[in-house]
Amino acid sequence: MFEPKIIHAISGPRNISTALMYSFAQRPNCVVIDEPFYASFLKKTDLNHPGRQEILNCYPNSSVESIDRIHQFIRSSGNKEIYLKNMAQHMSGVSWEWALNAIHIFWIRHPRKVIRSFSKVFPDLTLSDIGIVEQLKQWKRIQKFPGKKVIVDSDEMLSAPNKTFPIICDAVGLPFYKEMLVWPRGKKEYDGTWWPHWYSNVHNTCSFGESSELGMPLEAKYLNVEIKSMPFYNELYKDRIIFKY
Repeated sequence: MFEPKIIHAISGPRNISTALMYSFAQRPNCVVIDEPFYASFLKKTDLNHPGRQEILNCYPNSSVESIDRIHQFIRSSGNKEIYLKNMAQHMSGVSWEWALNAIHIFWIRHPRKVIRSFSKVFPDLTLSDIGIVEQLKQWKRIQKFPGKKVIVDSDEMLSAPNKTFPIICDAVGLPFYKEMLVWPRGKKEYDGTWWPHWYSNVHNTCSFGESSELGMPLEAKYLNVEIKSMPFYNELYKDRIIFKY
């Protein structure tokens, strides 16, 4: 059904997912799409995320229109790979039939780290904002899909990207390119309009950094979110790629 090859990346944490998008953009013959369902998600949920109005003005406001935009991108891309960076929470209630034959990479991260990072931009977050519940539901849903699929713990990937990335690529049937380990600093032409609110730290990087420490327990207003999220994370974690090198 799909030509070119679609690499559908599902994440909860945004900083690491942005670095991963930059990484895949360095592959020869690969183009990327940044969160194509973000505007339709904001329209449906009425959440007041930073830059909301600009996002709604610039991108399709329904999931059907978002899928049409993806198909247009596919048709115009020639014979290139397409890396589609997506957030699990954006895909709640959205049809997945368009991604039936795609490669699926689920990037996960310990909820405490996700909450600590996300709350810096959106302090009133709840469990639904970090996407971990949706990731587990979606992982179970795609088991009937024919394409290759993996779960990767991003912190384990960061332990040694030069060793873990070849393993990830091999698991989904893609060649590894060393160019994936570095990218230009600064804003990218394919960044979504929301980049000023979310990507500033990633724009200061040109390669994968070390994983952050788990750190001290979260303050009370976020601790309950972490507690509720852990069973979902643990279930995904047990199905992750285990790196042996």
